[in-house]
Amino acid sequence: MSDTTSSPPSSLLICCPEAPPQAAELTARGWALRTVSELAPPEDGQGAGLLWCPDGTALAQLMHSDRAFGLPVVLLSPPPTPEQRRAVLARGALLWLPAGVGADQLAEALQWARDLDAQLRARDSAAQARLDERKWTERAKGLLMQARGIDEASAFALLRNTAMQTQAKLPEVARGVVHTSELAEALERAGAQRMLSQRLVKLQALRQWPRLAPPERREVQALLDASSERVAANLARLSELLRNQLGEELSTVSSAWAQLDAALRARTADLVRSDRAAQRLLDSSETLVARLSERAGQRPVGLLAQVTRLRLLSQSLAKEGLLAQLMPGHDASGLAAGLDEFLKAYDEVRAAPLAGPALQPAFKAVDEAWLVLLRGLRVEQGDAVQRMHQGSERLLQALEDLIRALQGSLQLILG
Repeated sequence: MSDTTSSPPSSLLICCPEAPPQAAELTARGWALRTVSELAPPEDGQGAGLLWCPDGTALAQLMHSDRAFGLPVVLLSPPPTPEQRRAVLARGALLWLPAGVGADQLAEALQWARDLDAQLRARDSAAQARLDERKWTERAKGLLMQARGIDEASAFALLRNTAMQTQAKLPEVARGVVHTSELAEALERAGAQRMLSQRLVKLQALRQWPRLAPPERREVQALLDASSERVAANLARLSELLRNQLGEELSTVSSAWAQLDAALRARTADLVRSDRAAQRLLDSSETLVARLSERAGQRPVGLLAQVTRLRLLSQSLAKEGLLAQLMPGHDASGLAAGLDEFLKAYDEVRAAPLAGPALQPAFKAVDEAWLVLLRGLRVEQGDAVQRMHQGSERLLQALEDLIRALQGSLQLILG
């Protein structure tokens, strides 16, 4: 017996619907035979399939299904009609041999079919890998074009130059850009949940202020509704970005939001209940941000967690100031601590190695808005409510602009 007709003892031959007359000789050549009613890939390893159709009736039965075989298959049968040939080829058969072929030739054909299948799979895998690489590159170019306001050629040149400078392959750089951008977005959205927990209570408190004019009350209600919608949108997008990862942390955030949402929708406003529910949303969002920050490590994207925390602290300050004005006996001790915490966090962000033409104007706007909020916190009751609200809204917008500028910086995008 020649080496070309032998197979390793572990080779599995699945026969459908029964073993052919050549079965004994195939077994002697190292094939382990198994009969099945319908061909399907084996669960215990790779193998080859043999369709044994001794007559035209058996061959016609193959026309009753269009299910792909999923493994290399040799058809052993009378000559198929053109229609039967097309149908069997469509299901994945690689070779046909007449029913009375000798065992040597059948063994050769089975080995050939298995090797051909391996080559085809390798080719398809390589083609898919090239397609995936192009998809990563296209996604990365799109992100750069959007973040930097550049055209497609410039985005591709930026990716290519980065690959050359880092001695990395272009697809690796592209994947890095996409993953970093997704992590940055997840950090921003998780951080926004912290801020929104405080903003919602602040707006609910402001809505209770008796000196609020009807147009102003409608404006506050619109801000309240928009903030609630933003929380829900963030949760949906985070679920997409995390792809079933950190599921427990995200589920806890969703549960906390459901409690706060119920408190905000209550017929009679209960600021104490809302504030407690907001704290649960804040705490659960903090945990999610911490997990995402662990993934970011010391890369520039990790700075986003610090900047998004400034949003939280700004809204928390305004909320505490409003509650102190509107709820007699409210413990305002957190107000002074909040001021110190914001200043400390802001100093850390300013000291970070950030660069870019859009960042310095963004920092200047934050500085100016911070002074407006400070003046609102320091004035006497009366004008204080309006000034705190206006200052916190202006500071929030400035911080949002800073975050967008940071997300668009090459330091962050290229990691």
